[in-house]
Amino acid sequence: MRAFDKMSEARVATTRGGDGSYYLSRCKVLSHTGVVLHDDHEVWLREQLQADGGDANATLERVRAEGYLFSRCSLTKLYLVSDRGGANPADFAQATVYLEDERIDRVALSGYVWDKPRTLADLLEIQGDPVDETMKRPVGSPRYRLDEVVDVEAFVVLAERQDAHLRERLRARRYNLTGSYRDGRSDESDVRTHDEMFPGWDKVPAKLRRIFLDWQASSAGRSGERFCDHWALTFSDWTDPNTGVRHLSYVPLWTFDKKLAEIESRKGDCYGHFSKLQTLDRRVKVPFAWYFYMLHGNRVHDGSGQRVLADAEAGLIVLPEHDYRVLKAWSEHPYGF
Repeated sequence: MRAFDKMSEARVATTRGGDGSYYLSRCKVLSHTGVVLHDDHEVWLREQLQADGGDANATLERVRAEGYLFSRCSLTKLYLVSDRGGANPADFAQATVYLEDERIDRVALSGYVWDKPRTLADLLEIQGDPVDETMKRPVGSPRYRLDEVVDVEAFVVLAERQDAHLRERLRARRYNLTGSYRDGRSDESDVRTHDEMFPGWDKVPAKLRRIFLDWQASSAGRSGERFCDHWALTFSDWTDPNTGVRHLSYVPLWTFDKKLAEIESRKGDCYGHFSKLQTLDRRVKVPFAWYFYMLHGNRVHDGSGQRVLADAEAGLIVLPEHDYRVLKAWSEHPYGF
């Protein structure tokens, strides 16, 4: 990985999976003695079915009698980041790597079957009984597979360009509005532009840039904490086959690896509510971190943002001016992931 110049200082920011929740649908086929016979159980089963002249039940009985084994390949997704430093929080590269750990998992096509299988699909639906824990031996050595390497700043710049194109299309849009129906006739129709319908809609940056600007402007960035020390990103790059329009997006993924309590915005008085948000900040060691957890995740909700803003404007709690401005801008033009 460090052979890539942009990832020369790479470190693991966070991981996902590793607990059996992520795994490959494809598995290997082994003999009852543990010898690998095929790398893809679906292809292998198709060949067995063809050998039996398409008689799926005959394939079921024969495979069961031989005691074949299927493996399971568990995945751990590693998020690696390489921070280039500087004032721009988006100036880092990120790579994702899959760690594949394959082990003997179950006896092929074993267990109770409700009805006789008739097709390959029926055979593939038979889960098979799990093998004893002592038999869950590794199948080969663990493997690392590179998924993607992304220059985050370059991705955001490209996303901003695409967003600009989409905004131009919206500016050209016209809306035909018809008034309410009264006294047997309707009011005259009115044609309005997108700007007239949604004043100020284009005054805020694209949200893929905005979260970094908010980090930079708020206490989170001002404290010296680096965005990529606390958040990783899952990227999407998709082109609509019908319109040819390209859509780039990402979803933030927090790197904090301990449990965080969900904060209910409607519970308690303003001081108790704000204290819970500050507790979250202290736990993750980032001031104003609760705001970014509000933008994505299920620990802090929009109601907390609106409540803190209202309490600050009422003089009940004190926010640093730079955090107040970020929160106020979010209230006027909300966004999230």
